[in-house]
Amino acid sequence: MTVILQKKQDLSTSVIERIRVYAIQYGPKEYSWSAWMPEMTNTDTLVRLETKDGQTGIGAVSSCSERDADLSIAYNMKPLLRGLLGKDGLHIEENWQWMAQRRPYVHNSAIAALDIAMWDLLAKQNDLPLSSLLGGKRDTLQAYASIPVLENPTANVEFIHQLAQAGFAAFKFHNACVPDPDIKLIKMIAREFQEQQFGFMFDAECGYDLPGALQVAEHMEGTGFIWLEAPLPDRHYSDYRVLCQSTKLKILPAGLSVVEPEELAVMLPTGCWSIARVDLAMSGGITPILEIKNITTALGLGLELVAWGSPISTAATLQVGLGTGCGEYFEIAVPQQDFLIPSSRPLQVNPSGKVSSSSKTGLGVDLDWQELEQTEPPLFDIW
Repeated sequence: MTVILQKKQDLSTSVIERIRVYAIQYGPKEYSWSAWMPEMTNTDTLVRLETKDGQTGIGAVSSCSERDADLSIAYNMKPLLRGLLGKDGLHIEENWQWMAQRRPYVHNSAIAALDIAMWDLLAKQNDLPLSSLLGGKRDTLQAYASIPVLENPTANVEFIHQLAQAGFAAFKFHNACVPDPDIKLIKMIAREFQEQQFGFMFDAECGYDLPGALQVAEHMEGTGFIWLEAPLPDRHYSDYRVLCQSTKLKILPAGLSVVEPEELAVMLPTGCWSIARVDLAMSGGITPILEIKNITTALGLGLELVAWGSPISTAATLQVGLGTGCGEYFEIAVPQQDFLIPSSRPLQVNPSGKVSSSSKTGLGVDLDWQELEQTEPPLFDIW
């Protein structure tokens, strides 16, 4: 993908002079979205870059942990911060390569937050929403509600009715990650909503073996289910190929471990998944996602993006999806109020069940920094 840029001013003014890093905990929650983590806490690692000319770029990634806030991404990022001071914030590819050379000591999630902040800065310098800078392929994406693990199938049915009133028309379930109880939920959903024009997805969190995955897929076929996500660990490639050959259902990976363009370029042509799926944070940011998009386009495969966390950490995913045309759907974890951080606002789903970005420049996110810092002062402030 070629991004055409017209710089509006001398690049010397876009030198990074200050970096602030925040670790913002939200949780523990009433709900969890993982059978493996019953007391889930989410943390946004938020980056704010400031340049010589006073421009700012923000980036964020979200992570999950059991009970306590996850400070690991912020501390893992710390060795990069001094080295980025004095670098031109608009030289994104050059800066990304410099950060990536520090792997594996620096993790992709730490690189991603900084990379996203630089893309936000670049879009603002060009007075464009990031989606427009990246190509403006779409105006909207179909939203799907990512539902937490609930106590029984009836609770899922009741929650879907509530979410449908809010505009959602597609829903993803998390459950036991064990075939028998998962099939029980799948059968009830298919029965209860057979007259509705809803779409459904199921996330098995890599919990099955091949026989279990085949069994669950068989019960999903011919219903309103669109895809089965992460039925097996991502690198069980041979089992995935058998599964894909045995069902008409779309099969997706978790998108959290096979995230490098080089590995995807080798494995995607082998037919292990129906659609590719990756996460901006785990892949290292927007820069490598553009390369992955080129790979999937060349292979004629779809590419869905993981979207998780607060409206801040998901803003970049939405902008990339709209800008590059990645994906048919956009994930929104619900209830949304469980994912708000100070001064953030929930994403709005229109009556057609779709989500769009604002016309504001960059990520399209406005934060009241004074309000945020009253409760969440920066963990690091480097200048």
